[in-house]
Amino acid sequence: MTTKTLRFTLLALTATVVFSSCKGKSDTPSPNPDVPNVKHAERKDIIGKLEQITIYRYNEKGQVISSSSATYDRQLRPLTDIYSTLKNGKFVPSFDDYYTYDSEGHLILHKYSEVGFPGEEKRYTYHEGLLVKYEEYSESSGRNRKTVLYTNDKGKRVSSFTIEYIGGASEKTETYSLFTYKEGKEIETIYSDKARTKIVGTVETIYDDLGRIIQQEAQGMDLFRYGGSHKYHEYAEAKYGIFGEILLELTKSYDEKGAVTGSQLNQTTYTRYNAQGLPVEGIESNGEEQKKFTVEYKFFK
Repeated sequence: MTTKTLRFTLLALTATVVFSSCKGKSDTPSPNPDVPNVKHAERKDIIGKLEQITIYRYNEKGQVISSSSATYDRQLRPLTDIYSTLKNGKFVPSFDDYYTYDSEGHLILHKYSEVGFPGEEKRYTYHEGLLVKYEEYSESSGRNRKTVLYTNDKGKRVSSFTIEYIGGASEKTETYSLFTYKEGKEIETIYSDKARTKIVGTVETIYDDLGRIIQQEAQGMDLFRYGGSHKYHEYAEAKYGIFGEILLELTKSYDEKGAVTGSQLNQTTYTRYNAQGLPVEGIESNGEEQKKFTVEYKFFK
C-alpha cells in the first residue's frame, strides 16, 4: 500500500508532527523500564540542551560498521540526520535527511536522499497553523509524485483531495477523502470519485500528544499498484522515546479472511545509561537480526 504507510526515521520526529487532530498517549521515557536503579531522563530534561546524538553500530565481532548522527534545534526538533557506513577506516555518508521549519515551528520541508542520487522532498503548507497542502516531490522526475489538499474546520481536517502518479509514468490517480473523529481516532474514508459515492478504502489513526502516529489500520482497494488494483488490509503501531526515536515499530498485513500474511517487529532496547539517565548502549532488533549500538551526546554550550 502506498497511500498510508508509516515511515519513521531513527532519531527524528515523523512528518505526522505537523498535524494532530486526535490525541493519544504521551511520550514514554527512552530507557527500558525493566532495567532497575536508573532514573529515567524525560523529554523536558533535554529540551534546549541536546544538540546532537551519534549512534555507532557494531557487528558480531564488536567492530563498528555504521553510524547515525542527528542534530536538533533548541526545541528538540530534528535538523539533520546522516547515516554513514565505515569504509577503509572512514565513515562515508550513505543517506541524509534535512528538516526546515517556519517561524511558528511547523515542519515545512523534509529532504532525504541516498548520497549521490536524486533525492525526495516532502513539503508542507499551512494556513492559520493548519496543514492545507502536502507534497511529495521527486528530483529524478522533476515533479510531484503526490499532492494532497486538505480542508480544515475548527482545528480538524474534514476533507482532502489527492493526486498521485504511478512511479515515473504520466498516469495519475485521484482520490477524495472525508474525515470523522470517534473515540480518539481519526477515521479517513477514501473515495474514487469527486462526488464521494464510491468508497475504496478506510484508514483509522491514533496520534500521540506530539501529533505522531502511534496506531494505524488501513484497508480497501489499492489503486496505485502496477498490474492493476488489489485489496489490502494493514496494521501498524509505534512507540517513541524522548528524542523522537522509534522504540518499537510493528507492522502486519492480512488476507481477505483476516489471517495474518506478514508481520515485522523492529525494536530498540537500551541496556546501559549515563549519570544523566540517558541511554549510552543498547540493542536494535530487526526480525531475527540484532545489532549492538552505543550512543554519544553533544549539548549546547
